[in-house]
Amino acid sequence: MRKILALLMTAVFLLAFAGCSEKTPAFEYEDFVTMEQLNTEGKYVARGYIESLFLNNREMFNKCFPEGYVDELGKAAGVDVFEQFAGTTILSGTYIGDACRDYRDVTVQNGYDAATFRSRICRIAGCQYSDVGNIQIQRVQVLYKNAKAEKVADFYLTVYEINGTWYMYELWSTEGF
Repeated sequence: MRKILALLMTAVFLLAFAGCSEKTPAFEYEDFVTMEQLNTEGKYVARGYIESLFLNNREMFNKCFPEGYVDELGKAAGVDVFEQFAGTTILSGTYIGDACRDYRDVTVQNGYDAATFRSRICRIAGCQYSDVGNIQIQRVQVLYKNAKAEKVADFYLTVYEINGTWYMYELWSTEGF
């Protein structure tokens, strides 16, 4: 009887502590975005933007925006735009990988003021209202490791398409759709 009781207590003890261990979240990250993929779909430009910041890839960062946009913004603001954006998108840990998990089209049916999004994009992209095609909010999950465990963070980014080419508009939220 003592052996059975000892075995049961040992099993209960091990089960109690097994639930407390730090486990890696179930996360399958995707291959890094290539320069050839970057502007072909909304998910690629959103992921490429995130990757450019965490991997310190200035060339990819610049290509996420219309040609000359980053230079013009830097001149107008008097700052290094890449350094500014990278400095405000910091995770306390080491970046491991990312994956696009979901997206929403920016439409009235989905609860967004699509006309306002389109107008703002036209101002920053220097294009006509009718040039802007699809607008999406992409949910990109990032896997990173801090001092204790691997963690997952969600980023929501607005991307848009002009004549089949996708660009970044803004890091919209880290809270959700």
